[in-house]
Amino acid sequence: MNSNIETIRNRLKFAWMPFFTRFGKLTPVQEKTIPKILDGFNVVVVSPTASGKTEAVVAPVAERLKSENWHNLSVLFVSPTRALANDMLTRIEGPLQYMNIKIKLKHGDKPYFSSKLPNWLITTPESLDSLICRKPEVFTNLRTVILDEIHLLDNTYRGDQLRLLLYRLRELVFNRTFNIHLLSATLSEPKEVAQRYVNEFEMVIVPGQREIDYYIVDSHEEVYNLAKQNGWKKILYFCNKRETVEEIANFLGKLWPPCFIIVAHHGSLSSRERKEAEIVMKERKMAICVATSTLEVGIDIGDIELVVLAEPPYSISSLLQRIGRGNRRDDIIHAIAIAKSDEERKMLEAMFQMTISGELPRKPYIPDLSVAIQQIFSYLYQHREGVAEEKLFSLLSPICASNEIEVILEHLNKKEFIMKVTGYWFATTKLMDLGEKGLIHSNIPDTATYRVIDIDSGKEIGKIAGIFDEVFVLAQRAWRVVEVKGNEIKVQRFKGKAFAPYFKPHYNIGAFYHFLPPRLKQLYF
Repeated sequence: MNSNIETIRNRLKFAWMPFFTRFGKLTPVQEKTIPKILDGFNVVVVSPTASGKTEAVVAPVAERLKSENWHNLSVLFVSPTRALANDMLTRIEGPLQYMNIKIKLKHGDKPYFSSKLPNWLITTPESLDSLICRKPEVFTNLRTVILDEIHLLDNTYRGDQLRLLLYRLRELVFNRTFNIHLLSATLSEPKEVAQRYVNEFEMVIVPGQREIDYYIVDSHEEVYNLAKQNGWKKILYFCNKRETVEEIANFLGKLWPPCFIIVAHHGSLSSRERKEAEIVMKERKMAICVATSTLEVGIDIGDIELVVLAEPPYSISSLLQRIGRGNRRDDIIHAIAIAKSDEERKMLEAMFQMTISGELPRKPYIPDLSVAIQQIFSYLYQHREGVAEEKLFSLLSPICASNEIEVILEHLNKKEFIMKVTGYWFATTKLMDLGEKGLIHSNIPDTATYRVIDIDSGKEIGKIAGIFDEVFVLAQRAWRVVEVKGNEIKVQRFKGKAFAPYFKPHYNIGAFYHFLPPRLKQLYF
């Protein structure tokens, strides 16, 4: 054991045994990160999947909790999705319990929060919003906030909501300060991203892009033949739509021999059915899972030997996430994409080449003004005694200009959601009723499915879901986004040859967009 690792081991008096004994050594990201966190720095960790970055942050934070005798709720772990939160609990609950650290989970499927405070809470941005409103007193002793998979939240309405929730947490904490640690597998501009959530920080960047071995084929039969030739027995299929998942899972059940178990995984299935699919993939040696983006990140389903893209992902980021699930323990990813036309084949080839080049798409940061509406509602619901106007301006300043805040407040006043009395803003009964029903904490639209309309013919081409690019493929043709209104995307045929430069995610808006003044809505398109 080298001297650096020996030093770290000696500093992890409580955490070394439960977190690292079974490995006997530290990964590069752990060697670089652990001392910085133990020394009290905020840390931004960018490291490949399966490099050990979770333990690189969780272990030293747990060590500080024990050695510095932190009390009550002192660590907040914010996860982008419920599934990732569940998976994280499974992953770290054992080591933390070994250290006598009480850990709990709170999100939409686990909404209850007992009066007996845990030391460590795993939650989502929306559940955190609700907890700040309803039980602000529980955060008095908060010492650390960990933001997991930040690339899935940043530069979206959920990332902007999280930025303002951190501001609100500082108001509640005893000395108004706590550490913030960010984790990500992929960030094109890590410093710029980090500055949106924390003022001072140390960077830990561990490069290590795996080799990508990919094929573009015409049919599921070709996938079967390639898998048989290479001996791939654990396979993960990705689709864009839930209906497609069911269709393909049914077809594969007829194509593959009975010794392969075929399971499906998507948001319309119950959590029990999804969990059963995850267990099959984790425990069986010969299995195929057909999934939507529900399995893009985080959830432990064992080592996947082959990733199949049954449909072109809507974005480069999605492609990276999907193929990144393959062969986490090896240095090579095996991927197969199915193309239904020459156009799709060219598109997929361009996407893979951009991914291999390592040039992540750079998306300019555009704050989502819908978050201003959502946070005004949430903040005033929390502070029923009223909020001074300057406090609202201070809260919203990271995402709004002063003139925009003025217009929004005036508009909400006219709509009778808020009212002003002697320089203080109050929630009206209309707003309080929304709050009592729990309708003000989530800015996620009810549906992420969009009808795609050809602007030239007026005909519906089909439906897409999730994050999509400025140019995307649907019905075997490439389309360019012209306008997005509500759940409709108006598009035109795209006939350009240079596909790659157009893989830029189109702007996704939060549900509270519909409450914005008309002239601010126009800023989006």
